[in-house]
Amino acid sequence: MKKLRVGIFGIGHNHAAAAVKALRSRTDVEIVGLCEGNEMVLMRKLSEEDAFFGIPVFSKAQLFAARPDAAMVEAAVPALVPLAKECAEYGMHIYMDKPAGTDLSAFRALLDTVARKQRCFRTGYMYRFNAGIGYLMQAINTGRLGKIYNITAQMCTKHPLWFKEQLLSYHVKAPVMFIFGGHLIDLVLQIKGEPQTLFTQHTCSGNDGLTLEDTSLAVFTYEDGIATVRVSACEVNGWGMREFTVYGEKGTISVSPIEATMRVRETMLEESSPWKDCTKEVACKEQGRYDAMLEEFVRTARGELPLRNRLEHEYLLQKYTLKACGYQVEENRI
Repeated sequence: MKKLRVGIFGIGHNHAAAAVKALRSRTDVEIVGLCEGNEMVLMRKLSEEDAFFGIPVFSKAQLFAARPDAAMVEAAVPALVPLAKECAEYGMHIYMDKPAGTDLSAFRALLDTVARKQRCFRTGYMYRFNAGIGYLMQAINTGRLGKIYNITAQMCTKHPLWFKEQLLSYHVKAPVMFIFGGHLIDLVLQIKGEPQTLFTQHTCSGNDGLTLEDTSLAVFTYEDGIATVRVSACEVNGWGMREFTVYGEKGTISVSPIEATMRVRETMLEESSPWKDCTKEVACKEQGRYDAMLEEFVRTARGELPLRNRLEHEYLLQKYTLKACGYQVEENRI
């Protein structure tokens, strides 16, 4: 089978360089070229990131004219959905970074186009393909943990000033929840589904002299449990405390740190005691952050794997991410 021809549409996203580098490492992919509508961003990225070295630079029109099979959409966050929609209209398979903007109706239009064109659509939520999260999901899906009650999750970092200023430039509510919360909300919805209620709280620490809601909490309530999602941009070693923990009737599994370096721990009911820590560590091989995700996308786009789009889930994920940020959103479905 011939190589998958991929166009890189935008390189302004913070994950662009790492994602493109992972894509370039594949022998079954040909990168046709890249385009970036912001000339300043283009020059800066080309000078700072070796991931883009040697890739032909086109205008958007020229890249469309080259007719790639697939698009990797790595534009700055506000431009993701409109650019992906254009690519979908051209009939390309779509890998789009996240989050999917604040206009839920525009995102729904993109998903409708993908469904009509019957193309592969994937978003860059890398924890879906994290080996530790995969181990956890398998335990849930096979019933090892029994009924799932509660979930605690956090994704924090002590972000540098320039990054927080970038968050402010998006002009969105609760920007830290907007950018990071979706990773965790994605998993919560997969495990527990839609909540009965959702409570949120956002605070501004004043760190670095910024007026930025830099710590946010979202509480998803269910008839039989609670899931908490916490994100922050002002916590020293927040990276090392990133956590996704699931508490079931038969056991608990925690992935913390979630990555680099990943650590998976579990406690099963029959091995536990109410008054002592009976956790054991599970050996679980860590992968490259984007490798498994792009493996699945490329093989699906090449027709080696079934399509398996989860457009309803993608829509719900963005809806609840926006709700967790404080947006009032419509209840439309695909």
